[in-house]
Amino acid sequence: MSRRRLFHVLIATVVAICMLVLSDPVSAQRRNDQAFDRARQTQERHTDKLMAQDGVVGTAVGQDESGRHTILVLQERPGVVGIPTDLEGVPVRPFVTGKIYARAKPVAPLSIPAAPSGLNAIAISSSQINLAWTAVSNVSYRVYRSTVPGGPYTRVATNVRSNVYSSTGLTSGTTYYYRVTAVDRSGHESVYSDEASAMTFMPARLCARPVPIGVSTGHPSITAGTIGCRVMSIDASGKVSVYALSNNHVYANENRAKIGDSVLQPGVFDGGANPRDAIGALYAFKPIVFSRAASNTIDAAIALCSTDTLGNSTPVLPGYPLGYGTPSSTWVTTASVGLPVQKYGRTTSLTKGTVYAINAIVTVGYSTGTARFVNQIVITPGTFSAGGDSGSLIVTNDTDCKPVGLLFAGSSTITIANPIDAVLNYFNVGIDGK
Repeated sequence: MSRRRLFHVLIATVVAICMLVLSDPVSAQRRNDQAFDRARQTQERHTDKLMAQDGVVGTAVGQDESGRHTILVLQERPGVVGIPTDLEGVPVRPFVTGKIYARAKPVAPLSIPAAPSGLNAIAISSSQINLAWTAVSNVSYRVYRSTVPGGPYTRVATNVRSNVYSSTGLTSGTTYYYRVTAVDRSGHESVYSDEASAMTFMPARLCARPVPIGVSTGHPSITAGTIGCRVMSIDASGKVSVYALSNNHVYANENRAKIGDSVLQPGVFDGGANPRDAIGALYAFKPIVFSRAASNTIDAAIALCSTDTLGNSTPVLPGYPLGYGTPSSTWVTTASVGLPVQKYGRTTSLTKGTVYAINAIVTVGYSTGTARFVNQIVITPGTFSAGGDSGSLIVTNDTDCKPVGLLFAGSSTITIANPIDAVLNYFNVGIDGK
């Protein structure tokens, strides 16, 4: 064989081997894992410096439109200065999640007043949503509402003289979308503010025992959260014990509760009373370290119950939206970006979303103070959860319903969850499911 021919054969062989390697699913997964590890390690090396900047509330690892792993910088507001475009060759992307939910101010002609910014909508009952926005000098406001994102909008209030407004007479379990304009003394009206939305609470009430999961619950000293699921343990003698799983801030009142305290269904906010509505007693909780330098991994607690007081499926009750059923007894050990998920919670009932980022390092506000959490899961869209859904179990959006995370925090754009593997390992329990 001539040298030229041999050279061509060698080139063809190398190309064929490369194509086989590139098309091999195992090799592709290995490359993906290596790319994630590189992004994660880079993220963790730079997180402290990034979070020291005003307006940064966290970091995480996500993906861009082409599927490349990126470092997300979670921000209270747009326009936070000093955020790099890459770190050690890993792309960096800002992601406005909000704490105050600030928005960029729209540009308006000089003859028109500036549009209100920072519009925030919070549901406080099954029929009322409260709005607040950043004030503009020497104007009144008009409030517009829609049940469809982007409108069309109907004006529901004129000549509002403060930068807060209560939207009342609403339908429970409905998502409403709002925009606000400013009007000056000459009658000139600004362009719309950015859109904000909230879902009114579903009616929460006492459930017949055994109660389903996904409904109102809480310590007697808090308002209300959600029963995530029923978990179980087996001791050396073979005795089986069952527990309700929820958050520390739902069952342990942010570290202030005592072991043995009652847990109620429904929560006090929904009419629950102690001891009348107790379904169990606080058994264990992971203390939360309230510090911006802490490395909390879970916000979780369990309450000792029985199969007479606690069921293991989402509601199948008159007046309750149908849930996803019973979660699987096997769970997802590591969530992945793009994973479709669902949850059933006290406030927003059954919602569906997607894992947007993982390995999130975030600061979370509580009534006690601020706590930093590491290795968390970020889920979108913002309507996936609302206040009162804390403690909900997040499962895969399929017939398997494999547990993925324990919901505990969020904003108008994201939900934050503890990896369920970390929760179960801490309490040495398993999911009591199908």
